Amino acid sequence: MKKLFIMALALTALSACNNQTATTQGGFRIEGEVSGAEGKTLVFEHSGLQGIIPLDSVKLGTDGKFSFSWARPEAPDFYRLRLDRDIINLAVDSTETVQVKASASQFATAYEVEGSEDSQKIKELTLKQMEMQNRVNALADAVENDRMPAGVYQDSLLSVVNRYKDELKNKYIFEAPNKPYAYFALFQTIGHSGMQQLLFNPRSSEEDVKAFAAVATSWDAH
Repeated sequence: MKKLFIMALALTALSACNNQTATTQGGFRIEGEVSGAEGKTLVFEHSGLQGIIPLDSVKLGTDGKFSFSWARPEAPDFYRLRLDRDIINLAVDSTETVQVKASASQFATAYEVEGSEDSQKIKELTLKQMEMQNRVNALADAVENDRMPAGVYQDSLLSVVNRYKDELKNKYIFEAPNKPYAYFALFQTIGHSGMQQLLFNPRSSEEDVKAFAAVATSWDAH
């Protein structure tokens, strides 16, 4: 598990390079269009354990077209597009071109992505996380408005979270632990009791340790 975090920090450092390096040594490109966003600023960011680092931005024109280029990462890494407060998460493996089409009104949920299987899987995970969070919010609303006893709420919350974690483990983590989307799934969070918490917590669950170990071992081997 320590190796996993050390590797992640290393990936963050390795990706902190500039556009000139991308041009001279080969890099990746993220391009596409955002409809209904004329005059808005689209921001291209790196997403790592050290935080979110802005890399580039563009003010969108009437056609909504954009293109960002950056240096090829030494290993799979994570990036995102931000429009106002809405986010599209992406994964980059090498020198691919990732194409994104979205609208300003449904930027984070109804976008299309091509050229990256990992980014397509990350979209699936993002939408599933939103659905799970909506169920958690509905349970919290029910108990706060006295429509559900606190004991029933706790049991229902645990059931919702555990079913979702089982889906993540079986379909995304254990099935392909060497993929970037498995890493992304491992670090998903849930908003609960006014706090964001990791779904998989190796400090409190032996089963969660197995999920971390599967990804750490696979990334170390590859």
